[in-house]
Amino acid sequence: MSQTVGFFIYDEFQTVDLAGPLDAFATVNDLLSKEAYKLVTIADEMLPIRAESGLKTLADDTLINCQALDVLVIIGGRGCHRVINNQAAMAQLRRLAQSAKRVVSICTGAFIVAALWPERVLTLATHWDFSQRLAAQFPCVQVVSDKLFVQSDEVYSSGGLTAGIDLALSLIAKDHGAAMAQRVAQYMVMYVRRSGDQRQYSSLLSAQQTLSQRFQSAIDFVQDNIDKPLSVEILADQVALSPRHFQRVFTEKMGIAPMRFVQNLRLEKAKGLLCTSEHSIAHISVLTGFGSPPLLTRKFTQAYGVTPTQYRENFTAEVNE
Repeated sequence: MSQTVGFFIYDEFQTVDLAGPLDAFATVNDLLSKEAYKLVTIADEMLPIRAESGLKTLADDTLINCQALDVLVIIGGRGCHRVINNQAAMAQLRRLAQSAKRVVSICTGAFIVAALWPERVLTLATHWDFSQRLAAQFPCVQVVSDKLFVQSDEVYSSGGLTAGIDLALSLIAKDHGAAMAQRVAQYMVMYVRRSGDQRQYSSLLSAQQTLSQRFQSAIDFVQDNIDKPLSVEILADQVALSPRHFQRVFTEKMGIAPMRFVQNLRLEKAKGLLCTSEHSIAHISVLTGFGSPPLLTRKFTQAYGVTPTQYRENFTAEVNE
């Protein structure tokens, strides 16, 4: 049975917040050769809408004319605060939200969702850079700043930009199974389909932004050899520094010791494999360089509070809900 998914857009919306999730749902239609999702864009008025990027688009429908939706998706963007101050638009959004089976916010769309029910206790994710502002503006909201997406009853919310694609894939998995979500992720050339509790800001991205080009060669070496034994001495050799000097400079730049950084990368890869493969824990321990299930389990539990097996079970349960 087809589901109608309405994407609410407004002046200065974020283009990726719309295009990413919309294309994920549209890809399901292509792969199934049928309209599993009827996709519509909605705006306050039938006038050209300009995105933050300058892109202009025209919505398919207006808020006042839109009938009941199965899924209401509220896009993020700089213009979200003007929407909150538009009482007529908020009243129509509230009408659609109350009848929808799912209400979804992408990035700063969480501000609009919070404003729909200002006294409701909700757990919401948003872009990490706006989490403090969201918490200050809406005291009833429990803001999650370090997860890709979260669920609070019928309300789903994601962090910024590409995290909206991860949330869309999670919803696709609930509707059509994990295999379909994997096919969509593969078709969209995504590196990995990420679970909701993964961090918005990865260790690897942090290193790429912080370290010099010289040190990047060491990071590239870690990525290419994550399944092999690694040490400060081996990494220091990649940049022609003494182990002591390498350790000092790396720690100063990253705020974390080199081998702790390597461990974080191993753990992040383990999380990805637990969600996207059927490999045994023993095999994953080898692929991530831990070498044995007991060591992987101990380090994983210390970092995330659950064992690898429990993490995989939780992810599977999330998909099947």
